[in-house]
Amino acid sequence: MKKLFYLLAVLFVGIASALTTSCSKSDKNKPLIVACEASSSPYCYYLNANIDPPVAGIDVDLVEEIGKALGRPVEFKVVPFQNIFTLVATGEADIGISAITITSERAKRVLFSTVYDTSTQVAVVPQDSDIEDEAALKEVSVAAQVGTTNLEYLREVINPRVVLPYLTQADVNAALSDRRADAAVMDQLEAEILVRRSGDDLRINPKPLCKVQYGFIFNKENTALAESANAVIEKFKTSGNLLKSKEKHMEELWTHPGYGAMIEEYDGVKPFVVCLDPSFAPFAFMNRNRLAGVDIEMSEAIAEELKRPVQFRIVPFSEILPLIVNGAADMGTSGISITPERTSMILFSNSYENNTRRILVREDSKLSRISELDGKVVGAEKGTTNEEYAVNKLHAKKTVHYDNAEEGIRGLLSNEIDAYVDDETEAEFAMDKYKGKVKMMQVSIRAEEYGFAFRLGNSEAKAAADRVIEAKRRNGDLQALFRKYNSIYKTLDLNNI
Repeated sequence: MKKLFYLLAVLFVGIASALTTSCSKSDKNKPLIVACEASSSPYCYYLNANIDPPVAGIDVDLVEEIGKALGRPVEFKVVPFQNIFTLVATGEADIGISAITITSERAKRVLFSTVYDTSTQVAVVPQDSDIEDEAALKEVSVAAQVGTTNLEYLREVINPRVVLPYLTQADVNAALSDRRADAAVMDQLEAEILVRRSGDDLRINPKPLCKVQYGFIFNKENTALAESANAVIEKFKTSGNLLKSKEKHMEELWTHPGYGAMIEEYDGVKPFVVCLDPSFAPFAFMNRNRLAGVDIEMSEAIAEELKRPVQFRIVPFSEILPLIVNGAADMGTSGISITPERTSMILFSNSYENNTRRILVREDSKLSRISELDGKVVGAEKGTTNEEYAVNKLHAKKTVHYDNAEEGIRGLLSNEIDAYVDDETEAEFAMDKYKGKVKMMQVSIRAEEYGFAFRLGNSEAKAAADRVIEAKRRNGDLQALFRKYNSIYKTLDLNNI
């Protein structure tokens, strides 16, 4: 199986300089882990998994200068854009790059460097479009990348008739080129590259939407690294190297249109794209930076049944169904509950597992009945049926919406919420992971069935999934998969998840 995310490449560069003294001796020669997203041209774009490093761009040039100044080798982790913030905030990465816009909301979670470049957000439309301004965007379908301020601006300021969120900038560009979207919001340089590559097919609206400033991100506690990086950033700007880097990479991207593509060639066979959220064991989780779980093996089996190579894309759970509806992925998984509301927009496979909803509270909590949650603060994961239940069935004072279960449990432990609504399987794992800190209320809500999600009309993929589910259930392989991954997750070193 080929993997496009969590690519690791190590680049040893330079020797120690005067700035090395700003880091502790224990950091000397320790790899500088850099989380990046590889479709943010020209700031960070994908080259090839077989070269070292597999990415290039303005941000890559700059972060390599930081590594050289600190006397530390640089190691790149290529992940979806929204995952950069999680890796940095949890300390799994030292620096986050990829044209990250500085905002006050993001600054609550991470530490920003000084500004290293500025840009504008613009709208790109087909050449023959009559869309000329922001007012016209409100009446059409507009695409933007998940996790970016482009999508935030689109939703909160423009508020178009239809918002189309896509995982990567390449997906956004494809939706615009295929006319699945009437327009797309993106950063100025990305737009210039796209329009030049399209020939006469696309154009940039003349009036910019808003100005943005870019910075690198660091863990809130890592002020020494941020200060050292700031010194390198200032030198990079004042020496003219920023401008040289920008000119070099714009020319590279115009000359080599294949750069920045995240989809590999598979002998002419279109990959079977599966989007998932790897925070739901035993269905999908990370094991030493590799995807693992029942849904991973089932997805591989379904792709094999279809005689297509599988390609996994990691997204927040709340974005899985929109990506399926938009045609940006062939299948969605990660314990997706089959509901009447969802079946109106999604084609589901037959059920392959069921689960019961549970409510987690802190170990010292006195809450024991659902009625006692009246007036309390309750949390749930965005886009899930647990979120629907918390909002519509509980009489909570407030519902806090989390990107994933891990953030929800942390919110519970930090007293941000009084209870967290979760699936039973995930709740049991939380109790194992946080022994003596959380417990389940002795109440359970009706069981739900899980299925794999497909775009309406994709009967071929659904039929393949149903055949795989039935075969594995009949020969006992499905039950064996759940035993296998329950065991692996429960014994896994949590630092490797």
